[in-house]
Amino acid sequence: MTRTHYDVELETLRHLLLKMGSQVDEMVGEAMDSLTQQDVPLAEAVMRADDSVDDLDIQIESQCMRLIALQQPMARDLRLIGTAMKVITDLERIGDHAVDIAKVARKLARDSFYKPLVDLPRMSAMVRSMLHDALAAFVTHDLGLVERVVVADDEVDHLFHQIRSELHTAMERSSNLVVQASYLLFVAHYLERIADHTVNIAERVYYVETSSLAQLAKSHKSHGETAA
Repeated sequence: MTRTHYDVELETLRHLLLKMGSQVDEMVGEAMDSLTQQDVPLAEAVMRADDSVDDLDIQIESQCMRLIALQQPMARDLRLIGTAMKVITDLERIGDHAVDIAKVARKLARDSFYKPLVDLPRMSAMVRSMLHDALAAFVTHDLGLVERVVVADDEVDHLFHQIRSELHTAMERSSNLVVQASYLLFVAHYLERIADHTVNIAERVYYVETSSLAQLAKSHKSHGETAA
């Protein structure tokens, strides 16, 4: 394999990874829409979309193994390929959490919500913005976007704790709300986990660009202490 051909193969790898990222992002958005709009067909469409994400996971992993076997990449290229193999794991889990949210949407489709759903869609929008930034950082090599993802994660955590507290209060106030509030708490937890997986992606982009995670980890800890 010539270097020119190899560069084309690397670009194909980036394209596939971004395609997978775009698909899981769309799944998260549609899962949240299916919850707020109580749209069962949309929730079921999200569940079916997971098969396409799983197919991309396998395709990207095969591409990575092919590049390693045929080219014996060095330094930055090897970090890129290794990072891609890890990023697809986080993206696949984000897709799984979108399916989890869709399943909650299907369960609550006939319920009357005890209050308008405002904070969960806001949390979803924050998480999706983080994912957009992490994927953009992967394409543009912009470490400023990586840092923005890390900072946003603290904001998502803060909103998660706020939502959790409110739902616990609702359950304490009325036993009739326990089931619905518990399911909504699951949704908040799934969104919080999506944010965590997105931070993992950002950290791996940082590793590709710097060959180190030490500074980013220190920065994230510092932001967390400030938020606390």
